[in-house]
Amino acid sequence: MATFVEFISQLHSSKQQAIVWHHQTDDFSCHKALNNYYDEIVELVDGLVESVSGIYGRPQGYSVQTLKDYVDCETVIVYFQDLYAYIQSQRAGLPQESWIQNQVDEVAQLVAETIYLLTLD
Repeated sequence: MATFVEFISQLHSSKQQAIVWHHQTDDFSCHKALNNYYDEIVELVDGLVESVSGIYGRPQGYSVQTLKDYVDCETVIVYFQDLYAYIQSQRAGLPQESWIQNQVDEVAQLVAETIYLLTLD
């Protein structure tokens, strides 16, 4: 199970990865879906970290994964499907207050929406 800071680091990495792919893709729907994701994830992660920090203290020890170059939109879709699975598999190890889990739900919803938007032509 990931720690809270590992979980947040994964979300920070997903934002950075989305920015890289947004700049590299020539697929318009992929470009727009990635733009939407990185615009929205910043506020969701910020709210989650601030809420949890109020009760459990500020997270320390962030890390960012190695970023990958864009291959195709299908690879991006698989990345976000894996991210969704990661969020669902790690939520049990996060603080269990309903309001924190609701914030995690909002992140999962954004990832699910992004997967859908990536399928549009």
